[in-house]
Amino acid sequence: MIRRGAVIVLCAFLSGCAFYHPMPLPESPDYTTALPPSLSPGPLDMEDVAKAAVLRSPDLIASRRKADIAEAQSFAAGLLPDPQLTANVDHPSAAGFSNGYALGLSEDLQALLLQPAKQATAKAAADQAKLSALWDEWQTIEKACTLYVQKVTADAKVAGLDRSVNVLSTQAERSSKALETHDITLDQAGADQAAALDAASQRDTAARDALTADAGLKALIDIHPTMSLQLAGLGEPTTFTKEQLTAALQTIRKTRPDLLALQAGYKSQEEAVWQAILSQFPTISLGITRAADTSNVHTTGLGLTINLPIFNGARGSIRVQSATRAELYAEYQARLDQTTADAWRLWEEMQILQEHIGELKSKLPGFRKMAEAGHAAYANRDLSPATYVVMQTSLIARESELLDLGAALWTDNIALHTLLGAPYVSDVKAGTK
Repeated sequence: MIRRGAVIVLCAFLSGCAFYHPMPLPESPDYTTALPPSLSPGPLDMEDVAKAAVLRSPDLIASRRKADIAEAQSFAAGLLPDPQLTANVDHPSAAGFSNGYALGLSEDLQALLLQPAKQATAKAAADQAKLSALWDEWQTIEKACTLYVQKVTADAKVAGLDRSVNVLSTQAERSSKALETHDITLDQAGADQAAALDAASQRDTAARDALTADAGLKALIDIHPTMSLQLAGLGEPTTFTKEQLTAALQTIRKTRPDLLALQAGYKSQEEAVWQAILSQFPTISLGITRAADTSNVHTTGLGLTINLPIFNGARGSIRVQSATRAELYAEYQARLDQTTADAWRLWEEMQILQEHIGELKSKLPGFRKMAEAGHAAYANRDLSPATYVVMQTSLIARESELLDLGAALWTDNIALHTLLGAPYVSDVKAGTK
């Protein structure tokens, strides 16, 4: 403690430096039990969920702290290097002599030469960190919207399958009683039981999917796991035309944060290569000294130290930095190529999904009408139980398929918007916790 106190007093005396303050780690979760007041009242829509995620996501908060580190490093790189002060005293042991001393002040001139390049490198790195944090926000928006779609879809499937389970379970009970009285065969009773069990299994799977999406959303917006989230229904997604997709891909390098971050990283590496080039020149330190020997003769001198670049000459550093630049160039090109490939794949997949959804929507009213007529006929004993079960299970399958196709279309559409530099929910403002 005495040593730490001495260091603090010395720093304060020299330059008014910062003081140490402890920052203990948290001892418990900090979930909130209330949603941000800026959200709309009632059931949350997709924009509400995305906004809450950007405001409260713990991962985003950590990402922004990383950007703060890069900003601090940029500030540090802008500071001039400190000069070096040397001092010594000679105390003679014989009488008739004075105490000798020497004082020297020197500065590394090469550090001053490299200063602009170092500052430009750090500035580009800070820009890269900010853009990377923005890309993290966009990906969080995509994740929040995707979980929203999964939750709403799973809830809708659970509701539909609940109704089907009730109908098929009732039929299974009737079949069991009829089997006891030998009014139907064993295979028919078994088929009815299997249909009821299959529907119940599908409902349980959908319920687990809803629970998984619900837990993911709550973790993303950092609310307590026991809170209830009420979500609004889904409408129709807005999709890109072929012309819009082509135009967006032509400007993608100017709009998407991760590509802009890679550009900033490449600029930072360009400056690192330039630093390595400048490091070829000799290291020069210039200093001035004031001294007195023990005979009390005072002198003033000028010192020059030069590092001769004979064996090293920064050749290794130049090669390393140039190779790193080549790697970043290749990474950027690969990201551009992959973006184009992914965008066209998603767009073509969406065309298939839209066509399939259109066909199913045109046929589903007929399925429902047939199932309703079958239910009435079955109630009047004009339809066999086997046919009735087949009609009900077929309707369940088609309705579940339509929900799954709609969720797939929404998910692809959300991903494509992010991929093209136009997130589906684009007016969300970042905040801090």
